Amino acid sequence: MPDTFVALLSDFGTRDVYAGVMKAVVARIAPAARLIDLTHEIPPGDVRQAAFRLWQVFPHMPPGTIFLAVVDPGVGTVRRPLAIQAKGFSCVGPDNGIFTYLLAGRTDVRSVVISAVSPSSTTFHGRDIFAPAAGMLAAGTPLERIGVEAADLTAIPWPLLSGESASRSVHGEALFADRFGNIVTSIGRLTRLDDAIRFEPWVPGGSAPLVLPLAGLRVLLGRGGEAPVVRTYGEVPVGSSLAYIGSDGLLEIAVNRGSAEGSLGLAAGSHISLSCE
Repeated sequence: MPDTFVALLSDFGTRDVYAGVMKAVVARIAPAARLIDLTHEIPPGDVRQAAFRLWQVFPHMPPGTIFLAVVDPGVGTVRRPLAIQAKGFSCVGPDNGIFTYLLAGRTDVRSVVISAVSPSSTTFHGRDIFAPAAGMLAAGTPLERIGVEAADLTAIPWPLLSGESASRSVHGEALFADRFGNIVTSIGRLTRLDDAIRFEPWVPGGSAPLVLPLAGLRVLLGRGGEAPVVRTYGEVPVGSSLAYIGSDGLLEIAVNRGSAEGSLGLAAGSHISLSCE
């Protein structure tokens, strides 16, 4: 099937052959499929970051993309191997919550427990189960021929995010640091207006949208620090902290020509507030 895309995400890294072997298995089954490496540098076992990364890339993917996502600390246990279809995309991976953010709020989801292939190992289901199932989907195999219907998929908690109109503040948390040491937070989606910032939550069930004036707007960090809200790094002196709206519309914390992760004492789960004085 031409123009079928399989997008791979894993915590395998690139030093070993694991990611390449998965691609080879998909290509053997569906040689016309086009393979996209999203990342293989998810921290080992970090299902939450993997779920966020899938949410992050989804708006930019071609229609019909098959997401082959393998961050699987429960490999070899009773956790179920899944193949999932929804309007415009499919997913293959473990039933550990990795697809939580992609599937939230959807009523068009069909899922099966993969049974059409059997593993030859207990530790490499990416090669033995998930890649073959993704290849079968890419080759046009109907979902119902890949496995038996699955219900009650595992979900992970959404990150903290709440807005308070009375105090004109939004509360969230640090999610993770990117390779530059910038901290991605759960606060957003944010849109910069002429003299204000509009907050509209991306977390299901979040508070109503808020408009926060730029005058007096500040970001409060987990250990009592603060950061000004600016457009980009160069608006503060070298070595100074800043907050800005990142490319995904979420609030990010950085240090100009430095690492917020290394110098601000922030870790996943640290409390972050966007507040007006």
